[in-house]
Amino acid sequence: MIKFVKARDADQPGPGLVDPDVAVASVQLGQGNTDIIQSGPDGPPRPPQRIAVGLALVLIVAAAMTGYLFGNRHRATTATPGTPSSSTTPVVVQPIAGTSKRCSVQLKDRLQLGVEIINQSTTTMTLRQVQAVLPLHGLRPSVTTWGSCGQLPPAASGDNYPLPAGATTWLTITFDVLVPCPGPIPVRFTVDYTQGSRSGTADLPGFPDLGDVPYTSTKCPPGSS
Repeated sequence: MIKFVKARDADQPGPGLVDPDVAVASVQLGQGNTDIIQSGPDGPPRPPQRIAVGLALVLIVAAAMTGYLFGNRHRATTATPGTPSSSTTPVVVQPIAGTSKRCSVQLKDRLQLGVEIINQSTTTMTLRQVQAVLPLHGLRPSVTTWGSCGQLPPAASGDNYPLPAGATTWLTITFDVLVPCPGPIPVRFTVDYTQGSRSGTADLPGFPDLGDVPYTSTKCPPGSS
């Protein structure tokens, strides 16, 4: 704020009287800071341009401080989060997998179900115990063989069946059928294996249900299995 104080006339004495030949202008520069611009016999008058320059400097300093504070706040609120590490956990591939080939054979009142599997690893593994996963009742496993359904003689039976890298084989389980029609029953398989010092269990695909598996009996006419 610029304030000009005009000196009182000589015929108006009183407190605060200033030299009549002196005019004082004050430029307020914030709290408690006043620049006195004096004109009179003690010094040359200051042109109005000097006052404008002073005001401009004040405005520039204030604008710079405002921009600095705003810039700091903007950077704080828009900070980019740290880039996540590009390293990822390697995916462990199951060494045994199904080939999607299946087989089934009815042996009187029994039912033989099998799936083909492959060794996806680069070394030989030993296939051990095979088990059927039966969420519903109605079938009872009786015999497990390594070989396709109906194969005579089967490739092998029992545990400890070697399977070279990249080779395929069939695993087959023969079931006693305990219900008139086994159609709604799902069947899956698991096989335990060893490979060097490592051992594991592989979950294999099987049959979502036996609705498309031919099975007939006196209590289950054709097409109703």
